[in-house]
Amino acid sequence: MKILAMDCAHGTCSAAYFNGEEVVCEISEEMERGQAERLIPMVQDVLKRAHSRFKDIDAVAVTTGPGSFTGVRVGLAAADGIALAAGLPMIGVCVLETLADKINRLYPETEKVCLVLETKRDDFYVQHYCRAVALDEPSVKTAEQIKSADNDAIYAGNGVDRLIKETTELPRCRVSMPTAADVALLAARKQPQTMFPAPVYLREAEVCLCRK
Repeated sequence: MKILAMDCAHGTCSAAYFNGEEVVCEISEEMERGQAERLIPMVQDVLKRAHSRFKDIDAVAVTTGPGSFTGVRVGLAAADGIALAAGLPMIGVCVLETLADKINRLYPETEKVCLVLETKRDDFYVQHYCRAVALDEPSVKTAEQIKSADNDAIYAGNGVDRLIKETTELPRCRVSMPTAADVALLAARKQPQTMFPAPVYLREAEVCLCRK
């Protein structure tokens, strides 16, 4: 399955092309804002570098959150527009699941992980995994709530630095946040769907995206 993947949920904007066997091209740029203007040109550049066209794609994959409200909405809207225009199914993947899958690929010896993502508020997005299998539902927790939890996990995610500053030193796995290439690798093992992927906000969304 050939997949066009994109992500702009956490401080980067990226697009990648998966040819059914491997990620052959990815463009990734760090940015906190401006994703709406940059993502589509980035997608076009990726397809050009991969010597591919929209009609060659089998599915469009995108992160559904949790993350920046604006970033999640931009990614979903772009993916939906491409899917509608090209008549393609979509594959939505959670940022937390994508990060857990990346850790499992890079560090297969690591078992239980506590993923802690930045919310830019006084709390964190949190979920536990064991070898890329979710142990609980994603949630929003304060530093004290995370600290008080009785677990033997390794901590990972872009919120760990702040968590340590607010609590204490913790065992951690230093791995970068997932980008479109990681989205593509996970999406390749999932079933495409014709329905619009539900955003994962973990808070009441400011804007509801839906297909008519």
